[in-house]
This record gives sequence, C-alpha cells and structure tokens, in this order.
Amino acid sequence: MGGGFNMLDNLKKAGNVVGTITKIVCYISFAGVLAILLLNVADVVLAKTYKPILGAYEITQRLLLCTVFASFAYAQTKKTHINMTILVVHFPRALRFILFTVVSLLSVFASAALAYAAFHQGGVSLAAGTATEVLYIPLFPFFYVEALAMAAFTIVLLYDSVMSFFAIFKEDFAVHVMSFWT
Repeated sequence: MGGGFNMLDNLKKAGNVVGTITKIVCYISFAGVLAILLLNVADVVLAKTYKPILGAYEITQRLLLCTVFASFAYAQTKKTHINMTILVVHFPRALRFILFTVVSLLSVFASAALAYAAFHQGGVSLAAGTATEVLYIPLFPFFYVEALAMAAFTIVLLYDSVMSFFAIFKEDFAVHVMSFWT
C-alpha cells in the first residue's frame, strides 16, 4: 500500500507514545530502587558504627509501594509479564484472539479499578490526615503515585487489548501480537 493508510503501522506509532509514557512513570521505579538501596546500606552501616536511621523501615515500605506499582506499566510495554498462551496458541486465529482479548479486557478493568481505588484512598488519606507511625510522613502522596502508576498500566493494557482485538480479524495484527508470545 504505497503511502496509504496502514492501521498496524499507525497503532505501532501509538504504541511508541504509550511506551514513552511508561518510561516516564518507570523513572519513579528506578528512583525508588536507588533510594531503597542507598537508605538501607546507610542504615546498616550506621547501625554498626553509630545508630540506625530513625524510620528507615517505614520509608523503605513506602518507597517499595511506589517502586513496585511504577514498574508494572513498563514491564507490560516490554512484554515481560507472563501470558499463559500455551493452550490458546493451538486454537484457530479468531477464537484464539477472542479469548485473549476477553482476558486482556478483564485485566484492563481490574487495573482501572485499582487505579480508581488508589486515587480514592489518596483522597480519604488526605482528608483524614493519615501518616506513618514513626516519622509522621503523610500517606496520601503514596496513594496518588500508586494511582498514577496503575493508570499508566491501564493505558498499556488497553492498547494491548485493542491490538489483540484487531488480531481477531487481521493476520498482520495476529502475527504482531503473537511475536511477543513465548
């Protein structure tokens, strides 16, 4: 198709935009891992030489929450999450991708619900003024980071669902989607 409309190429370009968004969110994860590493090394060294860092454990807990949730979208973009395709890969293309799309959409709804719940919990935490036990760090920002990370994950899952939906009808989409299956 010389210069015409190629839906797969356009959706791949959209996938690049989604990938850029997930990289930005993933920097939260990278920063969290680095901060956890440095904090815990410093805590151990200081515990042996002087005295431990007050609240290091609760800071690590909060950073770990942000780190883990912020990595989901990036991992999905890089197709490192496990898809159990061992059975459906043997089905006819239409049935294979109908089932795969249904499961993908269930994942979209679950992650969207988690994003909404985290955002709502952030509002509850803000209104109630909840904080950590030792250092009294407000909890609401961590819920908002979780909500942002789950929203990015939802976008990636929705993109993958759209790709698998088109794979029901189009062979080029099927080949593209299945190229990530192991």
